[in-house]
Amino acid sequence: MEKLDYHVPGSTIILRIILETNMAIERAALGRTILRAQQTLRQHLQQYGNSWLPSELDPYEVDDKRSGKCMIGMQSKKKTGTGEESLTYQGVYDVFQGLYDALYFRRKSYAAIYQIHNGTTTVGTGKLVGGNIPHLMTSEE
Repeated sequence: MEKLDYHVPGSTIILRIILETNMAIERAALGRTILRAQQTLRQHLQQYGNSWLPSELDPYEVDDKRSGKCMIGMQSKKKTGTGEESLTYQGVYDVFQGLYDALYFRRKSYAAIYQIHNGTTTVGTGKLVGGNIPHLMTSEE
C-alpha cells in the first residue's frame, strides 16, 4: 500500500490516493482509459461549457473497452447536482488529469481508491480497478 497526495496543476483539485501496490494494472489500459475519458469530457466542455455533473452520470465511470483491463469511477460526496460538495465536468476532467500525472506518467499503475478535494472541501471519492473484467470486454477497438 502506498499513499500519495497530488495537487492537479492549474486547478483547485487535490487527490488523496491510496495505491494497492500488490494489484497492478496494465499501464497501456490505464493510459487508454484516462485519455478516452478526457477526450469525451473535453468535447463536452467545448460544446456546452462547465456545469454540475447530472445525476445520471454520477457516479461517473469509464473503462478500457479494448481489453477490459481497467475501470475508473468517481462520485460526488453529495449527489444533489449543485453545491460545493458535488462534481462538475471540469472537476472530473481535472481528476483524470491528476490520475494521468500522478499514476500513469510516474509509472504507478495499480488499483487505487481516492478522495477528491476542491481546495479544502471534499467533493467526491473514486476507484481505479484492473484485471480481466469480463463485463467490460467488448469487440470494440
